[in-house]
Amino acid sequence: MSLVATVVVPAAEFQLGSLLDTDEDVTLTVETTVPTSESVVPYFWAPADVADSIVATLESDRTVAAVSIVDELDDHVLVKIAWNDRVDGVLETIRERDVIVTSAVGTESRWTFRLRFPSSEDLSAFYSSCLERDISIELVRLHETGEPSGGRGFGLTTAQRELLVAAYEAGYFDVPRRTTLVELGDRLDVSDSAVSQRLRRGLAALIGSTIAVDADDEPASPSRRLDEELEVETQSDP
Repeated sequence: MSLVATVVVPAAEFQLGSLLDTDEDVTLTVETTVPTSESVVPYFWAPADVADSIVATLESDRTVAAVSIVDELDDHVLVKIAWNDRVDGVLETIRERDVIVTSAVGTESRWTFRLRFPSSEDLSAFYSSCLERDISIELVRLHETGEPSGGRGFGLTTAQRELLVAAYEAGYFDVPRRTTLVELGDRLDVSDSAVSQRLRRGLAALIGSTIAVDADDEPASPSRRLDEELEVETQSDP
């Protein structure tokens, strides 16, 4: 079982944070990547209208070896960046500990990272390294992940996944709906009340493990630190 921790750090403590020192409502999104000693956070998406200024800023940064725009999609561009051997802050800690960055979103004030660790010991080591570097880090969410069949658990229990698939296939999410909670309950042999609760919990788990990493979300408890939250959350169905 591995652990996935969603953490927030001030923009000033991440190399890309200085790119958004502006009053504009700009967000950067890092491409999912597994860091190695040679490559860590090598790609990120940026709005096309600020891409030139971002590239110019990076080219003048002493920690950057090379930077280029490698793709464009709609109104965003994909920027490739190669870091020098010497980097500081949370980026160096991520590289040092071989942390898997599953997602990261940044604004001018802070960056929200979703990080995967093989064990709680690895998470503790990462947190200790952040403290040693005087990096401010706040925990937003922590949960344990398994190895579901097909690799598509998304934080769902078996019962929640079964219900969501059944609801989707039966047209519960269509407009207009083609089935009801009562009909779903009859299909799965559970009460409509249990279906309602399980559906809400399943949707919450699915959203929390996919699209909920948003830099506009406030941390669940700003005063909590990682060393206070190493107990893994568990889920249960009615």
